[in-house]
Amino acid sequence: MHPRISPSRRRSARLRGFTVVEMIMVLVMVGVLVSLAGPLFRDFIIQQNIRNASFELMSDLIFARSEAVKRNATVTVSKAGTWTGGWTVAAGATTLRQHPALSSNITVSMASSSVDFLLNGRSSSAANFTVDDTAGKTSIVARCVSVDPAGRPQSTEGSCP
Repeated sequence: MHPRISPSRRRSARLRGFTVVEMIMVLVMVGVLVSLAGPLFRDFIIQQNIRNASFELMSDLIFARSEAVKRNATVTVSKAGTWTGGWTVAAGATTLRQHPALSSNITVSMASSSVDFLLNGRSSSAANFTVDDTAGKTSIVARCVSVDPAGRPQSTEGSCP
């Protein structure tokens, strides 16, 4: 003998799951949301890459200043071809640290080819690095990494003066 299934139980069994129309509507809504968020997310990633590159440069400048004081010698941060191609931190002929080339959508520009930190931690001259996006989109904000004559690096939003 089979137990009898009540009519209310039969109805609830038919109401489980999604219909094809409901699933298509959800997929359409997800597609619309992704198409709206995609460009903003791409700009966010580029902005974070610029921020990361500027902080990596600033970190190596702080390291060079620290090493100059520690070694009681001049330590130089110099570009490898171009600043975008990476840079080297060296004390005389000894390479202390080497930074690889940056991602293809980031540029670093500076007027001179190196920054020298003297044995007292001061910089031989002020330096300004501009870290920016290669596409030059107006929604992307560049960053300025500057070194004052006292040798203190600083990163701020906007292009360098």
